[in-house]
Amino acid sequence: MVGLAVLTFIVALVAGVVFIVPLIILGYDIQNTAVLVGLTAAGQLGMFALGYVYLRYRDLSVPIATPSLSTLGYAIGGMVLALIVATSLSVVLSALDLLPSSVIGDIGATDPTYLLGLAVLSVVIVAPVEEFLFRGIIQRRLRDQFGPVSAVVGASLLFGAMHLANYSGDLVPIVAGAFMISAVGAVFGVVYERTNNLLAPILAHASYNVVLLVVSYFQLLYA
Repeated sequence: MVGLAVLTFIVALVAGVVFIVPLIILGYDIQNTAVLVGLTAAGQLGMFALGYVYLRYRDLSVPIATPSLSTLGYAIGGMVLALIVATSLSVVLSALDLLPSSVIGDIGATDPTYLLGLAVLSVVIVAPVEEFLFRGIIQRRLRDQFGPVSAVVGASLLFGAMHLANYSGDLVPIVAGAFMISAVGAVFGVVYERTNNLLAPILAHASYNVVLLVVSYFQLLYA
C-alpha cells in the first residue's frame, strides 16, 4: 500500500505537469487563480484514474450507497470532530512554534477567491477522490491484512504524507503539519469503518474542507 501511495503522488505530479506545460507554451499566466485550481483538479483526476485502474486490475469494488440517517449522522459528527481535532492540534503546534506555513494559505492571501475555488473543488473532486483512494482502496486493503485499527492508522499516515506538499518552511513543522492531517484522516477512517459506506467520509471530508476554506476566505476578506 505504501507503493500505491507513492505511485499516487507520482501520478498526481505527472497529471499536473501534463496540464500546466501546454499553458506555459501558450503563454498563459500560470499564477492565475483559475489555472491553480485547474492544476489541483488535474492532479486529483490523475489520482482517480490510478485508483480506478487498480480496482479493475484487482477486481475490487468500493461500498457506496444512498446514505441513511445514521450514515448522515456519522458524516456530520466526523466533520465536527475533524474540525475539533484540527483546531486543537493547530493551537498546540502554534504554542510549540511548530505550526507550518500553508501553501494554500499563502496563495489565498494573494487572491482569496482561490479559497472559494478550492471549496467548490473539494466537494466535486478532492474529497471524493481522496476518500476513494485512501479509505475505499488503501484502508480497505490494509484492513483485510491487518485489521481495522491498523488499517485506519496506516491509511491515515499515508494520507498525511500525501499532504506534505501543502506546507512550506522547515522540515519539523512540515512533518508536524502532515501529522495533523493524518489525525484528521483518522477521523474520516473511523467514519468509514463505522458506516461501511464511502459516501460518509466523503461528506465529512468535503464539509470539513469547505468550512475551513470559507472561514479562511472571510478572515482574509475582512482582515
